[in-house]
Amino acid sequence: MGFLIKFLLFFVAAYLLMKGFVAFLTGKRNGQSAAGRQSSQRQPREPETQEDRIIEYQKKTFEKSEAEDVEFTEIKQPQRES
Repeated sequence: MGFLIKFLLFFVAAYLLMKGFVAFLTGKRNGQSAAGRQSSQRQPREPETQEDRIIEYQKKTFEKSEAEDVEFTEIKQPQRES
């Protein structure tokens, strides 16, 4: 019974050590890449003209608008006889 407990504790400890080591390595990589991402990301630029502001507003309201049900009528074109 004691052997089984030691065996399980060994694997639990090994698992936690490997998990911590992987987290440490990925944390280092994420920290370096996060700094690179912050410098490459830019704030959205402010519209420069009144027309740009209007277009941005229309895009935002269009994206927020809900879809409307529309009834379509099928248009059949006359078949040509050869």
